[in-house]
Order: sequence, then structure tokens, then C-alpha cells
Amino acid sequence: MQENIEHNKSLIYDYFLKNSDIFTAEEKDFSISLLDFDWDNLDIIPYFAREVYDELGILPNNHNIYLGFCDFIRETLNVSDKKILEVGGGVLPRLGERLSVYLKDGSLTIYDPRLSLKKNSTDVLKLVRQRFSYQTNVSEFDLIVGLMPCDAAEVIVDVATNNKKDFMIALCEGGEHGEDFDFYQDDDEWRHSVILSARRKVEKMEMGKLKVKYLHSYGNPYPIIYNSKN
Repeated sequence: MQENIEHNKSLIYDYFLKNSDIFTAEEKDFSISLLDFDWDNLDIIPYFAREVYDELGILPNNHNIYLGFCDFIRETLNVSDKKILEVGGGVLPRLGERLSVYLKDGSLTIYDPRLSLKKNSTDVLKLVRQRFSYQTNVSEFDLIVGLMPCDAAEVIVDVATNNKKDFMIALCEGGEHGEDFDFYQDDDEWRHSVILSARRKVEKMEMGKLKVKYLHSYGNPYPIIYNSKN
């Protein structure tokens, strides 16, 4: 076990040495130190560490939400010919890279200002280094997805329902709560509010029903919400 940890640390040290400008010093240190933890006792692995682990092929399947969410999207929706917009794709667009493989006649556009400059767009995968907002033009897209986009989840719901676009969002803890700028007292209260608001807006815009799904088997304690006409 210790030999495996040291091997993975060596891989990460080497990766950060070759890609020194992609993550902050704090993110690098935490990604390395996290390998000493018992992951089964963690609620969630921070996105930056999760991205690096998956990039290097050392993220176990039972903690690989990219694998789980990608499979769930494909199993739930016929995405092969869809034009998809992903919000908050991360520094390393691991979900987008996985999902784009299954797009035969479709395309995937990722919005995130932190997208690594060492990642390039392809014919199928377009990288947009901008923040998704209420002003983002979504007219060309069929589906909007987000993997733990935190407070952008509410923006996705609003933009998707206002434009009658299908959406699927894996929620997260929602950021800080109980502060002056955030009247929610805890994570559960925030998620409950997002789900209730999304349900009302989906039904009002006649976009089917809001469904809620969990992927506990991938180490993810948070719900996935999406509209469905079935």
C-alpha cells in the first residue's frame, strides 16, 4: 500500500514539475498530501486533486465521479448527436474529454475561465475560457450539463429553463453558508432550495418533470438533478 502511495506521489510530483503553472501552490500541496488519507472516509475529493488523479489514471473507479456522471448522462440521454454545453469544466476538462468520445454527430463546448492553456480545442470539443453567465448565448445548444459547478448551478437552471434547454447538474455542497452574503444555514438547505426552484421552473416551462438521482457508488454524496419528459 505504501509503495503504491509513493509511486502515485512520484507521478504527481513529475506532473506538477512539467505543468508548474496550471494549479496554485496550495492546490499542488494538497493534491500530494491527500494521497496519505483514507479516501473512503472523505465526503468528496476536491476538484483540483480529482482532476489530476484522473489525468494520471490513479483515481479509483469507486471515487471517479467523471466516470459515473459520464455514464449516467449517456444512459439517460441520447447524446451522440447533441450539441452540449458544459459549465465549469475545470482546469483539466476530464468530464468533457470523456463525454466527447461518444459524440458522433454532436459537439461539446466547455465554459471555464481556469481551463488549462495546455488543453486544446478539437473538432468535437471546444474550450471557452470564460465564465458562464446569464448573458451567455445558449441558443445553439440542446443540453447544458455541470459537474459540481457550485453556485453556478442556480445560473444553469435559470438559463436552461428560460431558454427551454434540457439540463443535468451534479450538485455539490454549494460553497460557504451562514455568512452575510449567503442566508442558507447549511449545505442541505441550499440543495433543497435549488431542487425546489428547479422543479417549479421545469414544470412552469413545460419541460417535463425534475428528477433526482444519486451516484453513491462513485463516492459522491450529492444529488444529480435533471429535467425529463419521460
